[in-house]
Amino acid sequence: MKVAIVGAGIGGLTVAALLEEQGHEVKIFEKNNSISEVSAGIGIGDNVLKKLGNHDLQKGIKNAGQNLTAMNVYDERGRELVSAKLKNNTLNVTLARQTLIDIIQSYVKSSSIYTNHLVTGLEQTNSKVTVHFSAQESEAFDLCIGADGIHSNVREAVGASTKLIYQGYTCFRGIVDDVNLKDEHVANEYWGAKGRVGVVPLLNNQAYWFITVPAKERDPKYQTFGKPHLQAYFNHFPNEVRQILDKQSETGILLNDIYDMKPLRTFVYGRTILLGDAAHATTPNMGQGAGQAMEDAIVLVNCLEAYDFDKALERYDKLRVKHTAKVIKRSRKIGKVAQKRNKLIVNVRNSIMKMMPNAYASSQATFLYKSKEK
Repeated sequence: MKVAIVGAGIGGLTVAALLEEQGHEVKIFEKNNSISEVSAGIGIGDNVLKKLGNHDLQKGIKNAGQNLTAMNVYDERGRELVSAKLKNNTLNVTLARQTLIDIIQSYVKSSSIYTNHLVTGLEQTNSKVTVHFSAQESEAFDLCIGADGIHSNVREAVGASTKLIYQGYTCFRGIVDDVNLKDEHVANEYWGAKGRVGVVPLLNNQAYWFITVPAKERDPKYQTFGKPHLQAYFNHFPNEVRQILDKQSETGILLNDIYDMKPLRTFVYGRTILLGDAAHATTPNMGQGAGQAMEDAIVLVNCLEAYDFDKALERYDKLRVKHTAKVIKRSRKIGKVAQKRNKLIVNVRNSIMKMMPNAYASSQATFLYKSKEK
């Protein structure tokens, strides 16, 4: 089968690697002139790694990542609110986004990747889908996979009805070197009325950090925020936060408003399907954005191997639409709770969290393991 994949991100590269392994002819079209990711960290959960099974890709991610055993939440004074222990004998790894991209890309033929290819439209019949580009000649395929992110051209081309929803906060991110964390296998978050700070360990004494601040959409106030502003804004937070910000360079701080999507009713549009953020962009509160894109890829390829073409797409749709909608809604809910700014409400929230059994917090991601593979 001849397959077009639009977007050379985590989901697009994963599905390309797995399809090529099955013997399909794959072409990946990336609008940018290179395949690169911003300097930030990412988590890949055991729910994804288990679906990869004994594939070399799983081993590559495992070897490049730092395994986490717990995620703790504290208030802005460093008092523990909840500790979520991750299951024994599970792999929940963190690594730089570019590292993950490089690992996955190593399983894709270099001749399959076409950069500087901006997709502008699609035409479909019962037997083929034709992809149109801004600067290249159109080309016909048996299947087109839209893995081109939250602002997907493919989603727009097939008329998928949805909207992006701004969640009321913006996010600063960065990676720092030579950190000395108390526990290199534990991620910590600090929740306060001004915002939320996360510190996530990586290999080789690196750490990924993020700060989410309640803000207006495209708020000009935060567009000019740099390291000194963040240090002053969160100077009352615990030492770990201050030390991480001290380590951050003056440059290299990323800023993005946080959006998710109104869940779609289907990811399948004739011979075109949506995958990853193009299908189900979610907030980062569960650390499942990249993981769900990879799950999409694994499930799709498994279905194509197990069923005839039409049944495979139908099965992919059935397995992924409801599951990813649940991830979107659960992650959105966590964000709303975490980003409270009224001090009275924050105090009430913190009191409730302190009374919550840690086992309950640890169980909140159990549903991720129940998604089927084909």
